[in-house]
Amino acid sequence: MPARIDDILVLDTAVSKTGLAKYLRDREAVLPADFGGLGDGVADDTAAIQAAFDRAGADQKFCVIPPGTWNVSGTVTLPGPARGLIMQGTIRYTGTAPASVLVLGDGGTTRNGEKLYTGLDVIRATQSDWSSEADIGITLRNLDASQVELRRVEGFTIGLRTLGDGRGFEDTTLFLGRLVNNRIGLDIWCATATAWNTSVRYYGGHFACATGVNASQDRYGIRLGNAPGAYTNHNRHIFDGPNFEIRQAGSNVAIPFLNETGGSAIIGRALRMEACSPIVARHTATAQDCEYEVAWSNTYQVSIDYAATATRCGNAVINRHRAPASRFQRFLAGVENVRARAFRQSATEVGVEGLCTIATSTTTATTLADFCFNGLSGLTPTAHAVQLAANRGLGWVVDVTQAKEFALAHWLMGGAAGGRLFVRCFDGAGNIRENQPGDVLASLTTMLWNAPAKGWNAGAPMDDANLNRRMTLRLGEDVAIAQIGIIGFDGIIDLQALRLYGLPEGAPAILNGTPTLPNSGQRNFVLETEVDLPNLAPGAEHLFDVTVTGARPGDLCSVSLATSSRFVQVAGHVWTNNTVRVVARNVSAFSVDLPAATLSVEVSKRRIP
Repeated sequence: MPARIDDILVLDTAVSKTGLAKYLRDREAVLPADFGGLGDGVADDTAAIQAAFDRAGADQKFCVIPPGTWNVSGTVTLPGPARGLIMQGTIRYTGTAPASVLVLGDGGTTRNGEKLYTGLDVIRATQSDWSSEADIGITLRNLDASQVELRRVEGFTIGLRTLGDGRGFEDTTLFLGRLVNNRIGLDIWCATATAWNTSVRYYGGHFACATGVNASQDRYGIRLGNAPGAYTNHNRHIFDGPNFEIRQAGSNVAIPFLNETGGSAIIGRALRMEACSPIVARHTATAQDCEYEVAWSNTYQVSIDYAATATRCGNAVINRHRAPASRFQRFLAGVENVRARAFRQSATEVGVEGLCTIATSTTTATTLADFCFNGLSGLTPTAHAVQLAANRGLGWVVDVTQAKEFALAHWLMGGAAGGRLFVRCFDGAGNIRENQPGDVLASLTTMLWNAPAKGWNAGAPMDDANLNRRMTLRLGEDVAIAQIGIIGFDGIIDLQALRLYGLPEGAPAILNGTPTLPNSGQRNFVLETEVDLPNLAPGAEHLFDVTVTGARPGDLCSVSLATSSRFVQVAGHVWTNNTVRVVARNVSAFSVDLPAATLSVEVSKRRIP
């Protein structure tokens, strides 16, 4: 009857090497020694190992590599029908040409299920120069519901590759040992459009490079990637407790994760980073919803690097090292009731206190102030919301010189779907940045350049059904100021609430309503100026105008004069745009000549009942 796994793994230490071979053969296992293999570190055992692998496949048995060093000069492949591989010795590749040395399982559309590969140990006799990705230590093909235990893979361009070939690599558990001196320690790969590589668990793993090994070249612990045109949605890969010591030196980068896919839910837990770049992951495409928990590193300033080719963000670094609460969100700004904050900007325009009004119609503007409006037509208050026309929006102006990641949350009437993210980018002088690659990324949509509006809008409406209502925004390094908000775009939306969040390590300034940016949701406009009134006869009045930028006819107006006299009263009225008519009246029975004093004028926009 077939041997049990523990019959093969638990061996009597008193059994001799010759007796071991007989012990294993009697238990339905095949050994290279059956075909002339020596494992003495001198002979070329390629043919013997391949013959043993073929027999194990034909008879649906385990193959066992006993203790010793088994030299191979080319690829050895264990067919899919074999039950598994148990390695107690080491396979050493002595060839010079790039090769995939140990291949386990059939390729194509074959499912290799319920396999056990344990004790895997493959090394290169001479260190690879990392020039060819055909240089691979171990390739696991199309595994499903299997278990793999790796002791060591050393000296290759790619150490261990998990390959979805014509079908998937999935639902498998890998226990990782040492992955040493490889440019890419673990390569999670798909070769075709009909393949997939999903739902895999990884435990441990020591990814390391020695000082001086290909020192000028970039290296990565784990890569998620695919051949051109192949499956890209690698998802739910869970890594527990890997250790990365991959040796950043000089101009090279040494990054634990390289994600070249559009997958999601790549989760790294309790990572250790030593002698690495201060980057836990580099994303080059559309990966999102990935989390990297760093338990220890040489710095707490660990981040994700988004390459110029990346078109999504929405990923997180959880810095446990010296910053145990570092990734909780920080509330930055919010208007919890847009309707209650609505005011009349003018007879035909409406604004919302605390939010700048955004216009997405064609514009020739080039500076920040010209893109911000205190209110516009196209905003219509209703009983419970403010309706935004398709070419209107509301948002904030934010200093993003240091803080780069934000989340915008909105609520429409009745929880309806709709609205699109909108971002304009400016340099430190407030000049518009037009269509600069890398300026804006979003987590669940592609940000599209809107040339007439000189801004970026989301490629799709925000909708729970499409899992994109709650999104993260990331601004590029050269963006100093950003206008961030929501626009109607596809039609009228009924906006009830809007909130902005950031990361706790940053508390960026919200610039709405500052003296240099008053037309951005400001309800109150204030002027202070020195005036020297003329000598007023009894009952006389003196009328004069002052400029209050932003004032409109119909605004509420209050005026005060910093004087101890009770005989001169002042009042004001907005009679034309930006102009307040002030009247000073002598209410006494005698002439009054006041010294110069400070006049304060405050204009308030009317609330909308």
